[in-house]
Parts: sequence; structure tokens; C-alpha cells
Amino acid sequence: QDYYEHIGVSFELPNHYLKLTALENLNHFRSLYIGPTLEPMDVLAWVGLQEDADKKVEDYSKGMKIRLNVARSIIHQPKVLFLDEPTSGLDPVNARKIKDLVLDLRRRGATVFVTTHDMMVADELCDRVAFITAGQISLIDAPPVLKKQYGQRKVQVEYLNGDQAVQHQEFPLDGLGDNEAFLNLLKSAPRVETIHTQETTLENIFIEVTGQELSP
Repeated sequence: QDYYEHIGVSFELPNHYLKLTALENLNHFRSLYIGPTLEPMDVLAWVGLQEDADKKVEDYSKGMKIRLNVARSIIHQPKVLFLDEPTSGLDPVNARKIKDLVLDLRRRGATVFVTTHDMMVADELCDRVAFITAGQISLIDAPPVLKKQYGQRKVQVEYLNGDQAVQHQEFPLDGLGDNEAFLNLLKSAPRVETIHTQETTLENIFIEVTGQELSP
């Protein structure tokens, strides 16, 4: 019993009591724990469902059910939390709520495991990421370390050529001030539209390391 008091789990495919409201669901599940629990309305507010607290879950969208699942997984203030695709099916506003919640839980000392195919989510939320293929961990480390190890920092220049067509060129960031091709482009281009730095992404690293594309 003590084990369940400290573990929270949110699956990608939620399983709720559909004939109950969100508030009734949370009140039911909080009653199963011996230790202190959070106020259901507070938790619903954190995931953006406070206005739908009295709506039956059968009338919820997939994204709302996922958010309710996250709320249920933290109602007992677990020390370890497992989140499976926590932003799947969410619009940017509600995805931001969930990500901010995860970051806040981390700051409060919780250990959060996130499984996701969205490498931007992994990059933003995780201290360390592990690439799993065929049931095996092929690589594990902190995102900045992986980017430094597998990626080359670049500068991309977008400019107009003599025909007023938009062109792009990339240059290594290291030694950029002495790069003659870069300096000549700045002098000769009729108009430079943008200059910005680029770094490799976790998605590119995953493909390079595993030889596989990410599943949608």
C-alpha cells in the first residue's frame, strides 16, 4: 500500500468513470489514499478543467480526458510520476499548462518520467533523455550534452540574390568571424533578410543514432 501512495501514473489512453463528473472522479480516487491529498478543484484548475468540473467525463474530448488523467495522477502528491504522452491531442495553450505543471512538480522535488514521441517536449521537460528502440536504450544523456556531441552549431543566412529570389546558406559558427565565404556574402548580397544560429535537434540525433524515423 505504501508503494502506491508515492507513485503516480498517467497513461496516454485515459480510463475514467465516464458516467461521473471530473470532480466526482477525483473525489473517488483521492478516497483510495491514506495520506494527504490535494483539493480536487485546485488540481482541476492546474490542468485547465475547473470550468468543466461538473461535466460528465463521457462528454469530454480526448484532450480533456488526458488532462483529467494527469490531474488524477497527482491528486495524492506522489514523489515519483510517470506520464505517457502527456501533451498528446492538446492544443498549444493546454499543452503549455501541462508542461508548466511538470516543471513545477520538478522544482518541488518530484521525479517525473515522461514517455513521448515529441522531441520538443522531451527537450523542454527532461534533465536526461533516453532513446529506446526495439526495447533497448540506445542512448541516454542530458539534451545539451547530446546536442554538443552530435550536432554542429551553424549560422543560417537568408538573403535576396540579384534576381530578388530568396536564398539560404549555412556556415559553421566556430570561426565565423574569419570565414571568408560568410564575410563575402554579407558584402555582396543585395539584401540580407535574416541571420540566426541553429543547433541540432533531439529528433535529428535520434535518427542519426538509431537509423529510424520517429513514429507520428
